[in-house]
Amino acid sequence: MQGKFFSKKSNRKVICILILFVMIYTMISALPLTQNKSYGATYTYSKTSNDLPANFDTLYPGYKTLIQNMVTNHPNWTFKLYETNQEWETVINSEYQGHGSSPKNLVPSSYSAAWICSICGTREYDTSGRWYCASRAAIEHTMDPRNTINDTSIFQYLQLSNDKNITKDQVKAMASKISYLNDQKIIDGIYEVANNPDYNINPFYIIGKILQEQGSGANALCSGNGYKGQYVGYYNLFNVGASGNGTEQVILNGLAYAKSKGWDTPQKSIMGGIGLIRSYINRGQNTLYYQKFNVVYSPYYSNQYAQNILDSQSIGTILKGYYKDAGLLDSSFTFIIPLYKNMPKSPVPTPTLSQETGEVAYINASGGLALRSSPNGTTIAYVNEGAQVIILERAKEKIEGYYWDKVSTPKGTGYMAREAKDGSKVYLLVPNAPQEDPIDNPVDNPPEEKLKTGDCNGDGKIDSMDMYKVIQHILGNSILKDKYFTAADTNSDSKIDSMDMYNIIQIILKG
Repeated sequence: MQGKFFSKKSNRKVICILILFVMIYTMISALPLTQNKSYGATYTYSKTSNDLPANFDTLYPGYKTLIQNMVTNHPNWTFKLYETNQEWETVINSEYQGHGSSPKNLVPSSYSAAWICSICGTREYDTSGRWYCASRAAIEHTMDPRNTINDTSIFQYLQLSNDKNITKDQVKAMASKISYLNDQKIIDGIYEVANNPDYNINPFYIIGKILQEQGSGANALCSGNGYKGQYVGYYNLFNVGASGNGTEQVILNGLAYAKSKGWDTPQKSIMGGIGLIRSYINRGQNTLYYQKFNVVYSPYYSNQYAQNILDSQSIGTILKGYYKDAGLLDSSFTFIIPLYKNMPKSPVPTPTLSQETGEVAYINASGGLALRSSPNGTTIAYVNEGAQVIILERAKEKIEGYYWDKVSTPKGTGYMAREAKDGSKVYLLVPNAPQEDPIDNPVDNPPEEKLKTGDCNGDGKIDSMDMYKVIQHILGNSILKDKYFTAADTNSDSKIDSMDMYNIIQIILKG
């Protein structure tokens, strides 16, 4: 007689796994097909009407006057103002990330020092050495819509759905200005993709995007002639997969990608490239601004099209130029403008050196140091021991026993305790200053605050509720932070994903 297939312990594991998967399936299936969330209101302002609330100027200072001026000069234009429900400081801190690896925002190396990040300095972020990490001041200035609600820059907010006013002859007239686009096959491809109901996208935007990617001169990615005898007959007009060290590797990788996708005509390349961009639009990133700065779709500040901080403005300027040349600037346009909570009362000025200069210091606290929203305030993030920061303002008096200096860090701007409460150790160490022996940081990283791996809600046990927390974080419904993030990040790879779900399941089963 054969033995039993499963022991009681095995049965318990199987049942536990089934329950967990049913719970996961139930929560995921209950979600809408798209995760784009409209947390706030969308107000409309046009020549004939507007639905702005009475306290709009108080909530969002400066917007109304700028939009009134635009509508006066362009009576056929309509503006939609979208409440992102996101704090301005949180947005800027989140975009001021990636120092030392892959910054979210880069500026040309020719820009003044005020535009260049004081943490990364002149570290080069591409093989040609043309790009530096953007300063926090540069991000604030560029992201503040009040600086670009004007005739020069407004088209970065244009809703990018297809414009039926644009004829095929006008597409040809604009495309033919660029030598490598002056090809009837490419012109046909642009127009056909724009008017395909599955894409429904502005044809001038397609031209501008290709120009942004390829520049004004033709190269092997868009000629169909291949490169050094390889990949003849393939096209990659949007540089998809075109990366690597040096020009040759970039071109070969881009052509290899085109071949892998079967892009053996310009139309297929355009359709494939726009198909990828369409994924941004389907998520609600339906303007150039939102494609550069994702403040509309969770997870925010990811799925951003380019690192170039001026990407949306430059393509928007190209787009406006096409409309002007085509005589269509008086058409009916819809512009979508983001609104942020607790913005500065005035538009953020052009970066100057005074906004970023300060003392260079290093974190000298075992386990890292807390970055606070205000002196002795709420913790925004922890910054690792050894990280470089900029002391913007030194505190002159203590609060709750500590000097709280205002600092610019890789994880945002806020306040940090300068030294231990008893004065035995300096936490913000300026180079060439004397360094004390390391001690633990009792105020900013108390050991007792650390949670067990997998205990995502801090209740001292690991069960299905912790799985629920992880799932909600992955879906973007709620975000785990600080010690809860660390507990959920079971493999310490600085992200929470399906592998962490698997690890927590294993912890539950072993329990």
